Amino acid sequence: MDAKKLTKLSLPIFLLLFLALACNFGDASQSSFEETAQALGESVLKTATAAAIGNISSEESVGTAQVEATQQSESNAATQTAQGVVDDKSATATARVAEPIKDELPKYGVDPDQGELGWIHPPEVLDIEGYQQFDYANQFLGTVAQDFVLSADITWNTDFGSSGCGFVMRSDGDQEAPNQYLSLATRGSSGHVIFATMVDGEIVTGKDIYAYGLDPKFDWRNDTTNRLTVVGQGNEFFVYTNDTLIGEIDPSAAPPQPYIPPPPVEPAD
Repeated sequence: MDAKKLTKLSLPIFLLLFLALACNFGDASQSSFEETAQALGESVLKTATAAAIGNISSEESVGTAQVEATQQSESNAATQTAQGVVDDKSATATARVAEPIKDELPKYGVDPDQGELGWIHPPEVLDIEGYQQFDYANQFLGTVAQDFVLSADITWNTDFGSSGCGFVMRSDGDQEAPNQYLSLATRGSSGHVIFATMVDGEIVTGKDIYAYGLDPKFDWRNDTTNRLTVVGQGNEFFVYTNDTLIGEIDPSAAPPQPYIPPPPVEPAD
């Protein structure tokens, strides 16, 4: 990035269609954990009772064995019930959080029933100083997706318009010479979005999209917020800003041939 200083405040909703992860969500999750602790406590208590009964005289060994077997069964049942409660409540909490996100997917041409919520990333602040420096953040590096919807609200404050914020997608993770795609929103020239393909660490193809000219809501000024969304389906990528489609890219397609106008007609005289 051509930037002396770049600050990115992201208040994102990240969407990935392919893999589901259940996380802790507010009070519902806390309640689930409390119920689990209570059930496990009861299980431990029953196990201790069975162990104490095991110390009685040998004449009652048959009855003791029956008691131990019964209470062990009850203990296992209590644990399984508690786990079932946690799973059910976690699934319910995940579905509740995912519902408004899935409701937005049709405006990106995506069927919400064809995938799962991958993760919701907490806000991140990236503060950069120096020429051509960069920084990144991702707390869910273990989540891998093939087709996806990736979306974030980006608030920027930069010294230079050529600075930008965006996504790295389908990266092979090579830190020296990565193969990956980049989608970067910049303030330059009233607002552009750059989509680039990197092979062995070098940019080999790219597309410059004039976001401000295509999206009337795009605001290039400092301390403003724009939503950047990229949909990846097979070899095609669809780029949106503020829910407006501004670009369709197929990196595997041959670049278009330049248009060469026909020579002018020679005048009769």
